[in-house]
Amino acid sequence: MKACTWLLFILIIESCTATPKKGTIRIAAAASTQYVLEALIEAYTVKEAVQMETVISSSGKLTAQIEHGAPIDIFISADTFYPNYLFDKGMGIERPVVYAYGQLVLWTFGAYDLSHGAAILVDPTIQRIALADPKTAPYGKLSQAYLKQKNLYQDLEDKIIWGESIGQVNQYIHTQAVEIGLTAKSVVMAPSLKGKGQFVVLENAQLAQSMLLLKRGKERKAATQFYVFLQSSEAQKIFEAYGYVSSIVDTE
Repeated sequence: MKACTWLLFILIIESCTATPKKGTIRIAAAASTQYVLEALIEAYTVKEAVQMETVISSSGKLTAQIEHGAPIDIFISADTFYPNYLFDKGMGIERPVVYAYGQLVLWTFGAYDLSHGAAILVDPTIQRIALADPKTAPYGKLSQAYLKQKNLYQDLEDKIIWGESIGQVNQYIHTQAVEIGLTAKSVVMAPSLKGKGQFVVLENAQLAQSMLLLKRGKERKAATQFYVFLQSSEAQKIFEAYGYVSSIVDTE
């Protein structure tokens, strides 16, 4: 590992293991959930006086941080693998809950015809395609699998620009450092990005996304209450507004 990369890793771990302010809920959340989580926190704190801090990164990197002792109450992943992994390690108080299904989209600021979905990616005018790292980002893994299923990956591999998370993929697309990219529908449905560029939902490309209440959170009533809220009908409506497919029966 290069020295600069190792230093960055240490800084991330130190920032995540810093003691949060007393009474603050600490949430580790996948980059794809960043915008919907902001809306969920806003809706919840209108009624409940509670402080929340979020750590946003790829699900895989967050899992590593939690394993290394990061003080996290709730882990909101972009898949089911990582929360189950942590639960099997004895770090959760109950099995993870699938909170919604995320959808994969093609997003571009170019004037491309997206009516045929991923087929546009072979267009010779498209030279750079952003995908998240499949080793740590569930949407990256889904994107890679989708392109392989469509027999496109091999032809497109030289065009791919890898982002460490969906957040970086979104930055590449938004700044037009790439012509097009594969990202989460929850991103393009965010109010600050809605209507910017164009996107198309890719068929049969969904991710079951789950969350885990960590043992630290059990000792913190406010964290448990917010975890329950995330499973409520009110929260599900917010998820749906950001392009998710609902999966939870109201617990209220």
